[in-house]
Amino acid sequence: MKKLICIATLFLSTICISFAQTDTTTTTTNSGLSSDEGITILPEEGEWGLGISANPFLTYLGNFFNQAGNNGAPSYAFVQNPFNSLALYGKLMKDENTAFRARFQFDMNTSGTKGVVAQSVLTPDPFSPQFVTDTRTASNTAVLLAFGLEKRRGAGRLQGVYGGEALIGFASTKDKYSYGNAINQQFTAPATTDFGNNLLAANRRKTTEKIGSKFMFGVRGFIGVEYFFAPKMSIGGEFGYTFGITTAGKGSVTTEAYDATSTSARTITSQAYDANYNRTYTGIGLDNLNGSINLLFYF
Repeated sequence: MKKLICIATLFLSTICISFAQTDTTTTTTNSGLSSDEGITILPEEGEWGLGISANPFLTYLGNFFNQAGNNGAPSYAFVQNPFNSLALYGKLMKDENTAFRARFQFDMNTSGTKGVVAQSVLTPDPFSPQFVTDTRTASNTAVLLAFGLEKRRGAGRLQGVYGGEALIGFASTKDKYSYGNAINQQFTAPATTDFGNNLLAANRRKTTEKIGSKFMFGVRGFIGVEYFFAPKMSIGGEFGYTFGITTAGKGSVTTEAYDATSTSARTITSQAYDANYNRTYTGIGLDNLNGSINLLFYF
């Protein structure tokens, strides 16, 4: 317990020293606030800004002091929309009061499922059965982009920010199947793993299925605050109103089955229409970037 108190005291002392070094500010003609060492506190023309969620840091700090387990980080959660889950957040200062900003997310994941079935042979050996493997590979891709202009105002460490963004997104899903037993004249309906929806009527099985790609467009106005607790470092958050439109395109399904005319497997690709096709979702709603309190660093 004494050791923990010493560590906490040292930690608080370090924070106090850090704030003390930047607490005394002077006003200069061009750069605004500066620290005792002459370092400008607020971002300047030409500097880059990088934003990340402060939640992991705040969660760790809360758990460090109270030892009460995995406590939630403070946030100000509100209604979310499909456009505010963007991960990387950057700025380029056009001047001291204006910044170009961009947010970016690229998600891609692939999962595989395997199934084992008996190998198709003309004379199977009951004492030495042979098996083959079928595979289902599911792939998902999502890209979200946002570009905007940010204005700021305020004469001290507390800065108000406001502006607008344009948003665009794309998402696609694809399933691919491979089978250990081929379809041929000897085995017109070979043993095949049932992955849930790959086996169809008339001994037809899927080889590829593409869900209709979704496209998202929107515009967003925002307003928020940043507090600069140290030179070029701030903490803050923002609210916004987003107007968005989501549309879905056609998909396709490729199947294979035995064709008696050619005495071999025949592949057919056809268009597919899921429940979202030909629907347009339009909406407007209040958001706050998933309720995160953000840390921003300028350099």
